[in-house]
Amino acid sequence: MPPTCRATRAQNGAGWTDPASPSRRTLAGMSSIGRLRERLALGPVVRYLDGDDEVVAWTHANVPEVRAPALLVVTRHYCLLHVASSAVPDIPTPLSELSGFALDRRNPEMVRVRLSGQGHDLDVELSLTNRVRSRSLGRVLSALSYQQVPGPDSFRPELTSPVPPMPRGMRQHARRVWVTVLGVLVLMVSALFASPFFPGPGALTAVAGIAILAREYEWARDLHVWASRLADRFMAWMRRLRRRRRARTAEPTGHAPARPAPSPRVLEAEVAPPGQRGRDDRTGGSVAS
Repeated sequence: MPPTCRATRAQNGAGWTDPASPSRRTLAGMSSIGRLRERLALGPVVRYLDGDDEVVAWTHANVPEVRAPALLVVTRHYCLLHVASSAVPDIPTPLSELSGFALDRRNPEMVRVRLSGQGHDLDVELSLTNRVRSRSLGRVLSALSYQQVPGPDSFRPELTSPVPPMPRGMRQHARRVWVTVLGVLVLMVSALFASPFFPGPGALTAVAGIAILAREYEWARDLHVWASRLADRFMAWMRRLRRRRRARTAEPTGHAPARPAPSPRVLEAEVAPPGQRGRDDRTGGSVAS
């Protein structure tokens, strides 16, 4: 990540924590895999950072009625919603324009967060299916509270998990098993499609396999955001290429094609009498002679 993003990372390996927290470690102390995951997930976000701005906390998110994965990022000056799709523009909101946030946990697997701003509200869904995601969500909401964005009265930002995760039973463990098996099988099929012996959409199948694994694994969520961006760029490139080919093959409208000018012998044959035409053709003479 460029030096403009002077951020620190929590010890549990998901999201960014408050720089004032005692349980932090610098980006230089991260493992190479951790740094790679951060670059994959937060790559385009750093273009919003300038001057003394830096990432304070971030987590994966889902936007209602949007299939592409998203990120909810809190910096020192902005709350940014980034969607890994060119069809949905990024929404950077200054923290000074946020009047608060509300929590709705009707679904035990996730919590819906409503960010209230000046003239508009923003709804995002944050997963609570495991402890890592609960702590990542808590860091983002705590960062908003520390930045003078008020939350519900029951929200306590000093806790490690202000919003507790969903209890995991046999059903959740069984779901993790079948998600793992299905995701690995889809990735194996994508590897076969990528070979020259089994032609098929290998790259798109690999994105589908990563999306399945992202339901349970944090590294797959980071990779899913990156792969979704690449797939979106590839589809946009294909659409541009298709439009260029159509423009090249399309004939100009409103103009009749130019006819070649007739030769003098053809003109003479058209004005000559019928009998004279036959004699001239047999003798090889011309009408003028």
